[in-house]
Formats: sequence, C-alpha cells, structure tokens
Amino acid sequence: MSEGKKKKKRKREEFTYKDFRVIFDFPERLSQYLREWLHLTKLDWDFCIDKIRQGKPYLEWRKSKGKGRGFRYFAAPCEELKLVQRAILNRILSQIPAHFARHGNQIGSSIISNAEHHRGFAKAVYSVDIINAFPTVFRSRVKANLRKPFEFGLRQFSGVVFSDADKDMMLDVLCDLMCLRDRLPQGPPTSPRILDLVCMKMDQEIYNLLQKNSTPFQSYRFTAWSDDLTISSNGEIPEELRKEILDVVRKNGFIPHVRKDKTKYYSPETGEMPIVTGLVLNPERLTVAPNKVNQLRARLHKFLKLQGWDKTILGQINGTLGFIRQVYPKNLPSKIRDCVEKIERRLAETKALAISKKIEQLEYEIEALKPGEKSEKKKSAKKEKKPSKTIKKVEEYSPAMSVVP
Repeated sequence: MSEGKKKKKRKREEFTYKDFRVIFDFPERLSQYLREWLHLTKLDWDFCIDKIRQGKPYLEWRKSKGKGRGFRYFAAPCEELKLVQRAILNRILSQIPAHFARHGNQIGSSIISNAEHHRGFAKAVYSVDIINAFPTVFRSRVKANLRKPFEFGLRQFSGVVFSDADKDMMLDVLCDLMCLRDRLPQGPPTSPRILDLVCMKMDQEIYNLLQKNSTPFQSYRFTAWSDDLTISSNGEIPEELRKEILDVVRKNGFIPHVRKDKTKYYSPETGEMPIVTGLVLNPERLTVAPNKVNQLRARLHKFLKLQGWDKTILGQINGTLGFIRQVYPKNLPSKIRDCVEKIERRLAETKALAISKKIEQLEYEIEALKPGEKSEKKKSAKKEKKPSKTIKKVEEYSPAMSVVP
C-alpha cells in the first residue's frame, strides 16, 4: 500500500464532563425543600454555592501506589462543601440500607468486626480487591441507584406536588454535590457510603452464588469492606467457584485485581495464615499482619520526629493509637511497643500542659476582675458616706441639732 493511501488513525474522543451542571440554575423554591430535608440554613447553602462558583470546591492530590503501580487520586472537599456533604450523608444516604455483608461505613462495624466474622470458622479464605473502585462508579450509576430512595423520601413533603422535572433536577443537584468529573471521587464523606449502596446488587449475587454452592458438610461466609471482598469456608473453595465470583464482580462493572498479593487464596495447602483487611486470623485472637506492623512503626516514628502537633496531626495520632489499642488492648508487639509508649507519654504531657495553661488563663482573668470590683466597692462606699445637700443645709441652720445621716 502506498504512503498516500495509508489509512488515517482516528482520534480518540476525549471524555467530556461538566461538573455542577444543574446547581447554578437550581430554583429557590426547590432549594428550600432540599435545605429543610438536609437541616441546612440558607447561609450555609449559599456559602457552599459561592465556593463552588469560585472554582475551588476540592483540593486534589495523588499518592503513589508503589513502583510501577500507578497513583491513587484524592479530592478533599472544602469546609463549606463538606458541611453539605455530611448533611447528605446523615439525612439521606445513611437512611438507605446497604447489604448486611458490608462492614465498612456502618454503625457498630469496623475492620475488626469484618475479620472476626471469619475467625474460628475459616479453613480457607479467598480475598478479592477491586481496582480503583471509587472512580469506576460513574455519575449516571449514582443517580440510578439513588432515584427510588430519593423519590420515596420526597413523600415527607405531604401536600407538595413535585413534577418529574423537579424530582430529576433535585436529584441532579445531589449528584453535583457528590461527584467530580462525572465520577465518584475518593475523599468526600459521602463516597464510601455511595460505593456500599452501588455494590448492593453485586453483594446479593455473590451471596446467592455462595448459598447455591453450600452443602450440609460445607458452608461459606461473605463480608465486604469498601473494595475488599472476603469469602471464607470451613473447607476448600473450588477454583470454579472462585472464577464465578470474579465473573460476578466484572459483570457489575468493577475490575478485580489479578496480582497475587491483591487477589489471594489462603488454604492449608498454601501453608499461610489467612489475612483479612490486614488482620491475621489466628485461632486465639486477631493480630496485625507483619508488613502492616512495619507501616505502623514508620508512621509512629514520623509523629515522634515532629516538634509540634496541631489538630490534624493529633487526630491522626489518636486514630492510629485507637486502632492499635483496639487490636492489642494489653500486650503490644515488640516492634511498636516503645513508640506507642513514647507517644502516649507525650500526649499525656501535652494534655497536662494544656490544662495548666487554661488554669493560668482563668487565674489571670480572675485577678484582672478583682481591681475593678475593688474600685466599684470604693465608689459605692464613698457614695454612702457622702451626705446629701439637704443634710448640709440643716446642719448650717441648726448646729445644735444632731442630724443622723
């Protein structure tokens, strides 16, 4: 084929998106109903809209997953937008039920409850991790999953008639406030709960598949923590069943990891202790995996090197120590024992220093009030001792009389 007749390569059509497409044209009439539902004031709502209009609703950054593994992208909302997102989470999303196998973002659940469900039962464990679970969820999917619960919630406004266009616009505004570039971002407080709701169909299909393959001699247990799926059994998990589970994940629009360290099968044949969300399923108790212990030690060393701890650092320290003490209430691993004790000692010292500063400040304020009280007492005493003009006149004209003031 000659050079002139070579076929031209077609340019790939770039993915076009438009953030906040509806919220700027949202009428006040519908905005009032939405604010009432979310328990938001007009001032908080207007501040959020103004911040979005300025073009600075999110702070975005990325973090490397490791050499040759790409990046993980984060988007932290501003304080005004986060306030509205928390209201959406508490008033709407938390009222929608997720699958009972979900242990993340549920009241009274944690990665410890997720792992405890398999401890003492599991002889074989199959763990599946999903690639980029949050950005895999598109805006259209979020809207489709929230439509029925949202329309059901609108029944609260008894006597108010909403047209189909009104319902669609209000739902689009909620999607504007929770999505970024027509995808589910990782960072807002609403994203984990939305992921749980979107995964409802996938969780149902996996649970149904496990029930079909259960027998009186062998049963299965299934839990999910965000994008980590765990299937355990009191016997061997057949390879065919594992493939069917991966097919269910792909069928529901997600991509499972194929790396050995991400999608892994633990059984007596492999000779490895099963690990669920970073916790080792020992028969006696749960323990943190060795590589996670090393990560915790590095993080604690980083905290110790800092000279001052602000509010954000203190929050991270308390969260890390809370997790460690939850897994190890008494006996700590030798690798992190010294670091934990040093940080707890320093925390106690900082708390004592803060309390002493508050006491000094209160004492200073009390002392500052004392001179003012004395001057007021002196003025009142002078007024009492000073005789009136009428008494003076009486004393001048009748010096013999004893006038009692």
